Amino acid sequence: MYHSIVKRIIRQGFHNISIADFEPLLKQFAPDIHFTFAGDHALSADFHSRDTVRAWFHRLHNIFPGFQIEADRIVVSGFPWNTQAAVHFTVRDTLPDGRTYKNHGTQFVRIVWGQVVEDHLLDDTQLMSHTLHWLGEQGVADALAQPLPTA
Repeated sequence: MYHSIVKRIIRQGFHNISIADFEPLLKQFAPDIHFTFAGDHALSADFHSRDTVRAWFHRLHNIFPGFQIEADRIVVSGFPWNTQAAVHFTVRDTLPDGRTYKNHGTQFVRIVWGQVVEDHLLDDTQLMSHTLHWLGEQGVADALAQPLPTA
């Protein structure tokens, strides 16, 4: 039963990110959340602050305004005091030239007593980097920005 609730919360969090309603999700994050997003580009992240994750979500939607994320598979283990979840996800958006951007990735989350204390994301970093470069050439300024400062 508990694992089903965690899966539902993760799916709801993905829905909230897709509609750019970040606050319900951020309330579930520990104030000193460890959040990472792999790569060497504008969306790279290694943060220890809920406020920096908020800024990252805003940048994500500035770059990909139609961003949609969907959990394809979720595996949950552990107890409320130390829960682990692994998610395989798909992200989509329509690029300025009408092409569909589609990427797959994995997320590893650790939850302690209802608070997300770790959230690590890894997608196809080569595809992401290539797409960000292309978007930058199309005039999407944030796509070529330096990663947000760690905090």
